[in-house]
Amino acid sequence: MRPATRILIVDDEPNARNALSELLRDEGYEVSSAVDGAAAQARLAEFRPDVLLTDVHMPGVDGLGLLATARGMSNGGPAIVLMSARPQPRGVDEPFIGKPIDIDQLLATVQRALRRR
Repeated sequence: MRPATRILIVDDEPNARNALSELLRDEGYEVSSAVDGAAAQARLAEFRPDVLLTDVHMPGVDGLGLLATARGMSNGGPAIVLMSARPQPRGVDEPFIGKPIDIDQLLATVQRALRRR
């Protein structure tokens, strides 16, 4: 049996983080979460996610700072999916999901990010 795909969800909004965690667990993913970019940086090496699903705009280490950390990981790092209620940041070519999140779009985007990885 193949191990479940691991997803690390990073969002400073507890309701969004918890809803995404529950949804992705129900879809069969192994999920961990972090309240902000700093906490996620610590979780990246420990949890070793296949996908990093992160909000762009957070206090402290934001999603773009976290993106730089993940890209610099020695094992190639996780596939990255950015999410935000604001427009996609310029110059960033990672998969992007607008908030509020459409569930079907989220699942399709996660699958595309995994294939791209």
